[in-house]
Amino acid sequence: MARLPGRSRPSVLRHLRLAILFLLVLVVASVMGNRSLLRLYQMHRERAAVEREIDQLTAANAALAEEVRNLRTDPARAEAIAREELGLVRPGDLVYEFRPTAPPLPSPGPPR
Repeated sequence: MARLPGRSRPSVLRHLRLAILFLLVLVVASVMGNRSLLRLYQMHRERAAVEREIDQLTAANAALAEEVRNLRTDPARAEAIAREELGLVRPGDLVYEFRPTAPPLPSPGPPR
């Protein structure tokens, strides 16, 4: 079978255009949308932020666990907190209470 010279060329161009259009659609779909590269990058950043927050909370939790252990094993520490933060005193302690004095009234100026 002999090919027609005019038929071969438009068919190749048509397939090339379809291929370019298909590739363009693939690029747009990979850049935009729910499963896109941009969304993947955003989720990667969110994951890094959540991992940093987990590390901070783990460190804070360890510090609080150490504080609890100190409060359970060191009565002097518990007493110091009771005195400083709660204002408690032991029986027999002498408590001095200082009250602020009222500010002096302004003296009247010379009559006009």
